[in-house]
Amino acid sequence: MMDNRWIKGAVVFAALMLLSASMATAAGRGVTDDTIKLGLVLVKTGPVAALGLPNGQGMVDYMKYINDQGGINGRKVEILWEDDQFQAPKSVAAVKKLMTRDQVLTVITTGGTTQTIANLGNIKNYKITNIPNALAVEFYEPLNPYIFAMGATYEAQYHCIVDYIHDDLGIKDPRIGVVYTKKEYGKVGLEAIKDRAKKYDIPVVAELVLPTGAVDASSQVLALQQAEANIVITCDVLPPVISFIKTTQKYDYAPVIFGFNWATDDMIVKACGEGATNYIGVNFVGGWSDDSHGLNLVREIAAKYGSDPGLTSLYVNGVGVAWLFAEAMKRAGEDLNPDTLKEAMETLRDYDTGGVFPPVTYTQQSHAPSEKVKFFKADVPNKRLITITDWRSPKKM
Repeated sequence: MMDNRWIKGAVVFAALMLLSASMATAAGRGVTDDTIKLGLVLVKTGPVAALGLPNGQGMVDYMKYINDQGGINGRKVEILWEDDQFQAPKSVAAVKKLMTRDQVLTVITTGGTTQTIANLGNIKNYKITNIPNALAVEFYEPLNPYIFAMGATYEAQYHCIVDYIHDDLGIKDPRIGVVYTKKEYGKVGLEAIKDRAKKYDIPVVAELVLPTGAVDASSQVLALQQAEANIVITCDVLPPVISFIKTTQKYDYAPVIFGFNWATDDMIVKACGEGATNYIGVNFVGGWSDDSHGLNLVREIAAKYGSDPGLTSLYVNGVGVAWLFAEAMKRAGEDLNPDTLKEAMETLRDYDTGGVFPPVTYTQQSHAPSEKVKFFKADVPNKRLITITDWRSPKKM
């Protein structure tokens, strides 16, 4: 009988020790005396790999730079990059693998809008401090404790564009045509443009759908010409915008063309040449050619680690995201764990990345992004976009 009680007691003691060890592991998850293990879930292969590769490479390269500076409080950073092929189920599986098998401290990003929405349960359950590669208002209103938004919303970007048309462009009788995709960001962009243009009494004379996979935009260009649109605002990503600009050349149509952040990259000038002469874009990251502390560092990092990003704006974006995580990990100090990482991120106040992002502020009450963007214009001879404004926010109306 005594032996049975002893055995039961030993079993209970062992269970308590295992529980204690498990709790200790969770508290310092992904962190040892000399390493910090981070996860990254972002597309590397498939039809949209060109978007994920420079973005993720910017994150990886910045952490290499941090390691070469001595690491984070003496710890070297390791990034485990999982490819979700831009598919929500694969993103969910990758996040679970990183959290349960690899035991990372956090997953820097779980990818785009649909991937992050699919991971909301994981983000909450595993306390994953996360900066999505997406701009949905739903990620920070109401407050999600572990999601920190990155850049100006689509609404803010398009409001800024219409403000610029009214205040800066200098066209006497502006007539706006909108070319958009039926994806969520396209529909949001269309409504934001119409709302803002109405406030300025600027006519929107055409609303035309251009599918994301389109390689020709003849019907859209002909309709815009017929509507006498002298300004076109595109609500689509880079490949269809390039197709649209090339089609305007074909029909000798030369309106001023605007695009939002996913279509504001040096690649648009490289691909379209003279056709991009009248192109103006907005972005919430600094331009590759900017002469600022942050962009000088970005270019140095890319050169040092052998990166030649095709989409420079996405590489800059990736560096900026990693920069914020590095700063938060430094502020968390020696006791780095999921809770202290989140709390440290919430201490950023007008944090300066030297022009990579506008000043960043997060608090316990708000993880909303800055609404600021810069405007960029095509520099055709040098095959790049150049900055033509400082950071701007939508006007209060």
